[in-house]
Amino acid sequence: MLSGEHSLQSSQHAGPDRDRKPITNSDLVASLCAASATLREASRVHLDQYGTLIPHVFMTDVLAHVGWCVSPDRGDASQQLRSEAASILGVLERGLAEGERETRNVIAVSFVNDAELEKFFAVLRPLLGPRLLGQMQGR
Repeated sequence: MLSGEHSLQSSQHAGPDRDRKPITNSDLVASLCAASATLREASRVHLDQYGTLIPHVFMTDVLAHVGWCVSPDRGDASQQLRSEAASILGVLERGLAEGERETRNVIAVSFVNDAELEKFFAVLRPLLGPRLLGQMQGR
């Protein structure tokens, strides 16, 4: 490979995404709230209760809501709720791809690992993206 070719390949990978700052826990919560009115309200209650964001605690609300959304007995609202769950899972997937270390840790520990212990996990698992699946502990 010529040295000019290496430079070109390197510059192709240094696009605007490389200049973007990693997703913080606050960014993650803002994106989750944009994806779900229920999580927006949960965030408001969380901040009222604790006075600050406690990411691992808030993630339990996210997990509970996603579990509720994917439960098969939601009747006519089932499709809309599954769409909402898919949006939330997309935010979490992106958080694992682009998040700060602590943000990735919050998602892995307080969402994925805890999800594996839930009764609804069998329904949730097929909806998880590759990064979320990669965090599973296999409990």
